[in-house]
Amino acid sequence: MGNAPVSSTVQALELGLRLRERREQLGLTLNAVGKQTGIGGNNLSSIEIAKRKLTATKLEELARVYELSDDQLSELATLRSQTEQREWWDDYARLYSEEFLRFIGLEAGARAFRQYAAETIPGLLQTADYARAMIRGGSPYIKPVDVGPRIESRLARQTRLDEPDPIDLTVAIGQTALRQEVGSRETMIHQLARLAKLSEERREHIKIHVMPYSAGAHPVIGGGLTILSFHSQLLPDMVWQESVTTGSLIDKPHVVRELSASLDEAIDRALDLDASLEIIHEVRKEMETQT
Repeated sequence: MGNAPVSSTVQALELGLRLRERREQLGLTLNAVGKQTGIGGNNLSSIEIAKRKLTATKLEELARVYELSDDQLSELATLRSQTEQREWWDDYARLYSEEFLRFIGLEAGARAFRQYAAETIPGLLQTADYARAMIRGGSPYIKPVDVGPRIESRLARQTRLDEPDPIDLTVAIGQTALRQEVGSRETMIHQLARLAKLSEERREHIKIHVMPYSAGAHPVIGGGLTILSFHSQLLPDMVWQESVTTGSLIDKPHVVRELSASLDEAIDRALDLDASLEIIHEVRKEMETQT
């Protein structure tokens, strides 16, 4: 926990949740707070959901209305200052939607990451060549000049696997993803070798399951699903769902609970870690004999 990564996105989320929790404890409405602080109800609502930044001056005004102690204000001030730090993903803002940039920021500060990927290898586990093939083939609207920066940003996300307090990654990968020849057969051979290496050497933090064809129908069949968990107990799990053209973050508790239960059941139905590693090796060797 001492080495837990600090992400401005996660800190903004915690700051907003703490402020909302205190406001609701006092029974104050957004409009009532706005009248006393000059922060409009819409602006305060955006601050509480981490979509608008809070200045130091406005935090002090909120602290007065919320009757916060000096220690409480000091904690929130530290959080607020951390929301101001510039992050590596800010350099790629022109490439992605605001929602996806927020997802990257949450991922950067997450404690755990659970995912089901039916047809593709998850981004955190991709090789550069696999990522390049995915990006080039993923959309006709991606400009050639943007391919390189998109690869860079995808690989930058993978630093979470190598930090002192690495993210706990649990993925269930559809068997189709192992055989779908993204890029070339050589690209797939190297990609499968990377999966095997990570599963063999990093199992303490990286758990790779394969969903075999024999599993049949399961709770998350036909779609991708990612669930992020955080170090702070105040922060709820959040879901990222992505379609061909869009992605969205979901934080509604009942939806997150249902999707989390579905993902857990799907992972339980997938092959265990050793059997998954074996099938990854089998597919890789099969491809090697065909080159």
